[in-house]
Amino acid sequence: MTFFCIGYLSPLLLSFAPNLGFIDMVKQGASPRLTATSAVDTLTRGLSTQRPLVKSPFFICCSGRSGSTHLRLMLDHHPQLSCVDEVGYITELVSDDGDMPDVATYRQWLESDFIFQSCCDFTIDPDLDFYELVNDFLCQQKDCSNKQAVGAISHFDFIRLLKLWPDARFIHMVRDGRDVAYSWMKEMHLFENPWFAAEKWREAEQAWERLAQRLPEGQYLEITYEDMVNDTVGTLTEICQFLGVDYDAEMLKFSKAGSYFTLPDPKFSGLWRSHLSPWEIQVAEANISDLLIDRGYKLSELPRLTVSSLDLKRFKLMEKVFMWQRRISFFGLRLSAVEYLSRRLGLRGWHSQVKQEMHAIAIPALKR
Repeated sequence: MTFFCIGYLSPLLLSFAPNLGFIDMVKQGASPRLTATSAVDTLTRGLSTQRPLVKSPFFICCSGRSGSTHLRLMLDHHPQLSCVDEVGYITELVSDDGDMPDVATYRQWLESDFIFQSCCDFTIDPDLDFYELVNDFLCQQKDCSNKQAVGAISHFDFIRLLKLWPDARFIHMVRDGRDVAYSWMKEMHLFENPWFAAEKWREAEQAWERLAQRLPEGQYLEITYEDMVNDTVGTLTEICQFLGVDYDAEMLKFSKAGSYFTLPDPKFSGLWRSHLSPWEIQVAEANISDLLIDRGYKLSELPRLTVSSLDLKRFKLMEKVFMWQRRISFFGLRLSAVEYLSRRLGLRGWHSQVKQEMHAIAIPALKR
């Protein structure tokens, strides 16, 4: 069985998914699929026996564009570790208080979730409740890989993972928020304004703070992207020790296994200094300077910029225009407008059909 799940979803599909990006997984050789039949009907096979619960999976918690895919690939190449991509489809319908959805509602929701529909290859047991089902997703990957421990990436809803797996282990990886903003804007072209690109980093870091307050010492590990690229072996050794396994040199051979990723390179650290304009740096720092300092990053020597409420309204308007221009250029005016109307009017059946049309356009384009 192949397990294909991704870290980000294209912003062109933001209106019906919380996370961003899709290109990385496709370049790694994933085989996105989309059929006209119900995903639940297609995937329901029935398991002969219920698999045991995964008691203590591990999760890489960080903002998108923080190097999590690099780290995941290296961990997944450890002989005893299996690490899969982003699992937002597990936590999306769970509340921060730990309330879980009715399994029938969840199964129906999976039918229109872009990540699950496009990149996951699971057997769905119709006899399992919600918790048993999401646990079974991890079990299937663990059984398939025949490895000791299984983990995944999470870019949001960290505290919900703790509600599902109280004994889970958490690896928090932080990258300079200005580099994250640069990557969203200049590499992925998902944001035009640095305020909102940096905001994605702020949201993830604040979500981590809420989780860390509830974790005892020994249940989480803090690392930085900068340490990973400058001392890869040392950082991996620390992670392996945290997970209870020995470091293995096989972890560095992931780039030879069909991935377009290469080994971590220090040249990707600090790109914001040369690739963002002074104004873009100032705007990003105006949003996240407090967290940058708290995480040990030095601010630029540029004059501090104050973003007024009027500035923020202008930024939001410009960003909305940017997003609509991208959506219309990709999906066309009709489909973009129909998606918006069906979503805002709460017409679920119509909206689901529209999303299927958008999936059919997005997946082939992203495979190119």
